[in-house]
Amino acid sequence: IGRGKGNKFLDDLTDADVLIHVVDASGRSDSEGNIIGTGTINDPTDDLAWVRNELLQWIVTNLSMKWDGISRKGRNKLVDMFSGYKQQQRMVWDVLLNVEKFMYEHEKRERPLDNLDKWDAADLRRLVSAFLGTRFPISLALNKSDIPSAEQFVTKIKKALPIHGAHAGISLCARQEMLFVRQFMPNVRHTDTPTDIYLKKPEGVWDTLNSAISLREPILVFPVSNLNTYEPLLGLNDNAARDASLPNAGMIDCLRESGGTIPSLWNEALREYDVKHSDGVKCALRDVVVMKQGSTVEDAFLHLKNIRALSGEFVRAEGAGNIGEKGKPVSKFERIGKHNRILKIMTNKRKAWQ
Repeated sequence: IGRGKGNKFLDDLTDADVLIHVVDASGRSDSEGNIIGTGTINDPTDDLAWVRNELLQWIVTNLSMKWDGISRKGRNKLVDMFSGYKQQQRMVWDVLLNVEKFMYEHEKRERPLDNLDKWDAADLRRLVSAFLGTRFPISLALNKSDIPSAEQFVTKIKKALPIHGAHAGISLCARQEMLFVRQFMPNVRHTDTPTDIYLKKPEGVWDTLNSAISLREPILVFPVSNLNTYEPLLGLNDNAARDASLPNAGMIDCLRESGGTIPSLWNEALREYDVKHSDGVKCALRDVVVMKQGSTVEDAFLHLKNIRALSGEFVRAEGAGNIGEKGKPVSKFERIGKHNRILKIMTNKRKAWQ
């Protein structure tokens, strides 16, 4: 994906919260992804080490180029530099203070963050390594795990976790996953698809996504228009029924066949999404917004305003943690958590159709 982009690809990574590294666990392809000859095996752990080193060198190089200025201005400047990788400052401070504690306990160095001019290259690499573990946790998709040569490497990698910045490893076979999905894609001939594949419900991709989410669990926000009935915002109807990210008819069939839950607004009779369809009852907590940890009520408001679910300026908000709880006023600066994740946000302007 990042071929030819150089540092641009690395900069693009800052938009991600978690990385998924797809690995050829069979060892039958080289570092460029080309199939290698029979009898030759490439240890996939070498690829893990290479990716980790690329990430490490990227940040180390950026900091090294400005280290003279950083060391003069002190720890606050260092925090600002790491915040440039789209990491919240409080999380950067956690990393820095943990590294400082380690340096004192193991090397008896007093307040090393106040003496950055005495740091060497090894100190910087250690700090960056700790930062990467927090900023870019990695889940491994161990692809081609159905091939016999993969067994040794899958076992090796899973036993070694965490390894090279990766904290989870999931076995999967992309071919089986794709053949399963293709059954439910319209206008696709399946004459070349082995019949035994049809009976399988591969879950490797699903498990990989779940493992990635578990490495940095998001905050789930439920925006509502009423804290008694939990009815959705009318401004979210377009997103709930016409957003391009919604599963199409083929994927709905795939979800159902694999035991998944289909979206609440899917109307099977019409074979499309219908905001009026919710099994005859009003859909409580229909919508959920995925936010980063540490997000505030104001962050949720700005997101809803950005997708045109709300308009105007923030006036006040009320929040609750669970169905049945009485809503309480919340400040726009309050962090969102399980205690206030059901949010009713009021503004000084409503669209006509609201």
